[in-house]
Amino acid sequence: MPHRQNKPRSAQDDSLLTNLGKVLLDLPVGILLHRGEQLLHVNAAAIELTGISRQDLDCGVSILALIHPNSRQAFQKHLENLPQEKGQPPVPLECQCQGPDLGGPWVEVVTRTTRLGDETVFVTMLRDISPYKEEEERIRRQANYDSLTQLPNRTLFMDRLNQEMIRALRMKSRVALMFIDLDRFKWVNDNLGHGAGDELLRQTAKRLLGCHRKSDTVARLGGDEFTVILPDMAKGPFAERVANQVLQELARAFILEGQEVFISGSVGVTVFPDDANNLEDLLHNADTAMYRAKTSGRNAYCFFTPHMHAEAQARMELEKDLHHAIERKQMTLHYQPIIELATSRLIGAEALLRWIHPKRGFIPPDLFIRLAEETGLIGPVTDWMLTTACRKAQLWRQRLPDFFLSANLACTRCRELSTDNRIPGILKETGLPPTALVLEITENILGEDEEKAMAMLAQLRHLGVSLWLDDFGTGQSSLSTLKKLPVTGVKVDRLFLPQGNNESEAVLVKAIMGMAKSLNRIVIGEGVETPDQMHFLKNLGCDLAQGYYFGKPVHAEDFEEIYGLTGK
Repeated sequence: MPHRQNKPRSAQDDSLLTNLGKVLLDLPVGILLHRGEQLLHVNAAAIELTGISRQDLDCGVSILALIHPNSRQAFQKHLENLPQEKGQPPVPLECQCQGPDLGGPWVEVVTRTTRLGDETVFVTMLRDISPYKEEEERIRRQANYDSLTQLPNRTLFMDRLNQEMIRALRMKSRVALMFIDLDRFKWVNDNLGHGAGDELLRQTAKRLLGCHRKSDTVARLGGDEFTVILPDMAKGPFAERVANQVLQELARAFILEGQEVFISGSVGVTVFPDDANNLEDLLHNADTAMYRAKTSGRNAYCFFTPHMHAEAQARMELEKDLHHAIERKQMTLHYQPIIELATSRLIGAEALLRWIHPKRGFIPPDLFIRLAEETGLIGPVTDWMLTTACRKAQLWRQRLPDFFLSANLACTRCRELSTDNRIPGILKETGLPPTALVLEITENILGEDEEKAMAMLAQLRHLGVSLWLDDFGTGQSSLSTLKKLPVTGVKVDRLFLPQGNNESEAVLVKAIMGMAKSLNRIVIGEGVETPDQMHFLKNLGCDLAQGYYFGKPVHAEDFEEIYGLTGK
């Protein structure tokens, strides 16, 4: 049991307790006598409530050991704030006892002080209020949860939606609200009975909970209407993807009254604050969108605004195409030269992924890389990119033995690499030495699981792969971030390169380079477009550079032709 005291109860303590008499200790309520936090004596009722043993008592156990961890802070404040004036009644406290399994009874605590010999001790009385607390919890659940599905009801849903809207305004984020209506629910009730209808609602609730994060709220408003609150849309899946998953779950067979039953759902989605800035309008928008989905054929989802719906549809179509982009040879790599400034010679190249869609044309990397991360396709996409680029780099090293390849590693793929062995496998397959590969990362890699990310990065460094910190200075990057990450190089973002004679921009670059050099990191300037920018970096002692001034990203064949890497 925790919180034991070093000082056991003394013979003097026993004598004082005897002088106190047995009347107080034989009361039907729990009685704890203690000096500060050191427990001196308990009566039989307190033993039953708290589960303390005589052995613990003889060892001078702390009174805090009898209190549940969630209630200890409140109990300490209760002791600290006892009335100082004589005759002033103490303020009772409700707290939970520790109990043998950390789930002891709830008690009402009242503490007074009394004289015991020459000193003042505390007398804490415990009255069992567990039945009252159980009834209180029953009433609370009845008021806030649906009795059939155990989901939050309309009352709790409205409160949570209001709180999420307030938080979204404070955090400048977005909240999606989803209305879900079951198609053919009336048919189930009419043909199979209300018992089957109730079972359908219970199974629906379980399936909806399986589609969502713990931070989401799934509620039942009544009848066959469910709602979902999706906070932090920018950090989680797109609402349309969640809606699509909901439809897939509802389309699976339900077993009702011993037979398979197929239904579907109609889902309406609206977004705060894009579509409305108050709760009533947001609810109306979601209901309107759900009705449109139902009238358009059911088993569908619809966004409140036609513009958002069209955008969602286009993104889902793009996601489908992304699944086949590699096998259909729509993905390609461009290579941008990396120059050693001191000698002006080619030293390496950055591999840049491009997607040329047969109908849409060039798809911006920011769009499809993010889509690949969200859909779980970033793994195969990155593997293909690294394998293709490493194989090409190894060929070019036949002409330039110290040539290296750099490639950006998406944060999602970084997390995956901590559980597999793909990088060593790719290097072995292509023959590229680990020292000839540079992986560019951003500080965001530490966002979700820093310990796991750091272990993976350390593993890559142990392998011999170099790491560069990209976009340094554009986020929360600082000297502490630079010291923490096991990177060998720092890329100065193009935003910081001086345009003309801008002294403030020059100072920023000097500061970044100073930090990097103090930690023995090489510095790479990117986005170099003019001779002045090149000379500025060179004069500061920048090690490497890339940008349009040296060469634009081009296909491998053109890169070989320009830099004489054809092997002829």
